[in-house]
This record gives sequence, C-alpha cells and structure tokens, in this order.
Amino acid sequence: MSKQIVIHCQPELLQSIHENDLDWSYSKTQHNEVDVIIPYTKDVEKVNNQLEDDELCEYFGLDYDRVNCIELV
Repeated sequence: MSKQIVIHCQPELLQSIHENDLDWSYSKTQHNEVDVIIPYTKDVEKVNNQLEDDELCEYFGLDYDRVNCIELV
C-alpha cells in the first residue's frame, strides 16, 4: 500500500475540497469530519518536507483553522 497524507477536517471545507479537486471521504471513525486523501508522491513529499502544517494546508487550498489533524499513513 502506498503512503498518503490524510488531512482530517471539518465538513465546512467541502466547497474548497471540491474546488481544488481533492480526493476525500467522510471519516469512518469521527462524527462530523471529512478526510482529504493526498497520495504521497515524490512531488508531495518535497512540498511536505519544506512547509509547516498551515502552509501545507494552504498549498492544497484548505483553511488550516478548519483542520483537525494531519497524518502520514
């Protein structure tokens, strides 16, 4: 299985998620949360290594204040 970045965020970001054509799903474990799934490619790894969490969210068009957690799985 390939690595991916999962950004757990509030559903209020669904419009931004759609506008930025990001892959997402409703959380299987958290009520009222959506998970943005970003494949961990070499390009994404390079961006991830250079940016802080808030900058990473901004890079993908997400409001960091609406993000609950970011993890690499």
